[in-house]
Amino acid sequence: MILQVWPLFGLVTSAFASPLSIRNNETNETIAWSFSDIPVSSSLNWVPCFNNFTCANLEVPLDYDDPSIGTTNVAFLRKSASQEPAKGDILINPGGPGGSGVAYTMQAIFDLERLLGTTYNIVGMDPRGVNNSGPNLDCFEGRPAVRDYYDTQYYADYDPKSDTSLVNQFQAAGGFGDWCSRTLKQDANYANTPATARDMLQYAEKLAESKGEDPDAAKVNYYGVSYGSTLGTTFAELFPNRVGRFIIDGVVDVEDHYGGSWTQNVLLADKAVRSFFKFCFEAGPACAFYRNDSSPEAIGRRFDAVLENVEKNPIPISDPAIVDFPVIIKATDIRGFLLLALYDANAQFQFLAQLFLGLEQNVAAFGTADTMPKAECNWDGDAYSSVQPKLLIACNDMNGRYNISTVDKWRSYVDTLEGISQYVGGVWASIITLQCRSLQFAPPENQVFKGFSKTTRTNTPMLFTSNRIDPVASSADKMAAFFPGSVVLKQDAVGHGLQVAKSNCTSGHLLKFLETGELPSPGIMCDVENKPFESPVSAKRRLLKRGHFGL
Repeated sequence: MILQVWPLFGLVTSAFASPLSIRNNETNETIAWSFSDIPVSSSLNWVPCFNNFTCANLEVPLDYDDPSIGTTNVAFLRKSASQEPAKGDILINPGGPGGSGVAYTMQAIFDLERLLGTTYNIVGMDPRGVNNSGPNLDCFEGRPAVRDYYDTQYYADYDPKSDTSLVNQFQAAGGFGDWCSRTLKQDANYANTPATARDMLQYAEKLAESKGEDPDAAKVNYYGVSYGSTLGTTFAELFPNRVGRFIIDGVVDVEDHYGGSWTQNVLLADKAVRSFFKFCFEAGPACAFYRNDSSPEAIGRRFDAVLENVEKNPIPISDPAIVDFPVIIKATDIRGFLLLALYDANAQFQFLAQLFLGLEQNVAAFGTADTMPKAECNWDGDAYSSVQPKLLIACNDMNGRYNISTVDKWRSYVDTLEGISQYVGGVWASIITLQCRSLQFAPPENQVFKGFSKTTRTNTPMLFTSNRIDPVASSADKMAAFFPGSVVLKQDAVGHGLQVAKSNCTSGHLLKFLETGELPSPGIMCDVENKPFESPVSAKRRLLKRGHFGL
């Protein structure tokens, strides 16, 4: 996952822009370095790719009930198990919507093997409309620099405290919907979570066929985090008899996802902010924002005073070594970075402490060249951005259930989110729901999710996992209750997804589940080996990219 600061930039899986070429490796074996060089096939034809992986481009129907509508491709990247024979393939989804399982698996394979072991083939899947998979969901296809510049400008003046800004944002969302409705093709209707869940089953069946096994008995193994919990629970509801080993991590309220309000994500966001005060106080001088404070509450009061001061006095940045042009940092931008920091307390709280110390003592020192906006001509334009696929997939899933059709409804929506989280609710309000208001796409009736039955028993009980405090997805207990026999495993960490902390306890339970199907006892809270302020700030973990907040 990748961080971003300006303005309202968000956590996204990084875009992977591969060179469009094929070349030989040291053993003279042909290696593909782009999915455009991997033939699309109705069967799983694996091609060596990206040095240590194999890739496949699977042709699937846009609509399994009506193949005459046409087909698209779904991209898969596989890291073979180091212990043969492999116990099976486990599909990976890192979040989003819009996150690339292919890119994530390539970049995080060592973390994935630490978490999931090496007895399964680990398979990154790009869902429909994402990165290497069709259909196209880029509303600026062929113009990546323009797309990226637009995505930043959309939020440039957003301020939930300003009525004028809210009116402008409402109109901008309408323009976005109209533009995309004109530039995208009708196959965008078929990029939705239920259709991707069916593609997962297609993968398992084609894999079984390739081994000479019965495709009707094929099971899917799966690890999904964040939006991946939406995809995983959707599959489990639609195809309960085809569930193999399922680990559902960083669990969102999937009813809220399909309902379209996206209001249940930040239920614990303020609790996560307050954990910063506590960790900083306990760390003492190891926390840059600590100042011989008498309590976590005292740190919190100083923290709130910094936010209030920036609210009243936006910060000009005019150092040519930092910015391409003079800019203003607003409180909304600071709150945007605060939300990002909550995603990974261990990696980000030290930097958050340094940021707020600088704001408190010397606001002119805020910012680096990497965190500041660039002129339009300086955008490099990655081949793939998750921003617009995220919106199109989420809006298709919503299917008009929650439409912010007037400015008054938009104001009320922002008020609702700020009532849930005083620190980041206004930022979160801008992420998804408003942009759906004038998009002219909708899934076919057979790809509209009908909801959870609450009594769905899967072929294999599922393992739900969560941190003690997840700032954007805290619904593991709720979602597990829809699937009797499932168990929730938690670890004592603050952040989004298990990988923000190392825990031998957590990984031990995951590996046992994958190897034997044995679930941990209900109610376990695993200790973790690392906590905030225990190690130096890692510049690598503060890598910056353009995008919007995602799950």
